[in-house]
Amino acid sequence: MSASRDFLEYVLDLLAPLGPITTRRMFGSVGLYLDGRMFAIVSGEDRFYVKSDNQTQGQFDEADCPALTYTTTKPNGESKTVALSFRAPPESVLDDRQQMLDWAQLGLEAAARVPEKKQRARSGGSPTSAYRHRK
Repeated sequence: MSASRDFLEYVLDLLAPLGPITTRRMFGSVGLYLDGRMFAIVSGEDRFYVKSDNQTQGQFDEADCPALTYTTTKPNGESKTVALSFRAPPESVLDDRQQMLDWAQLGLEAAARVPEKKQRARSGGSPTSAYRHRK
């Protein structure tokens, strides 16, 4: 199942005062980015999730906000549920732009605290190409 276009557009409209938000589809969901940092997800079930971290976790716990989870099956057949660092704010925020912006701000702050990924140095090619070019 993938996020519906109507719900995604509705969420983006509510978040418009934040600035130019870009989106990226991933695994049936859509990541929401501001300034290159993912701060929220619209799931395939049309649910809005906001990035959380240790500093914001208490606010999400206090409001009883569930985590975005997925279930994976190991080769031995055992299932494992994995909780991501994204939490769904109360559904009532979808009816109130200011509340939506307040919760989104928590996600922006958590995203800003994530260290930027270091760019890996480009190698000279694959080990096979290195073998072919040696003298």
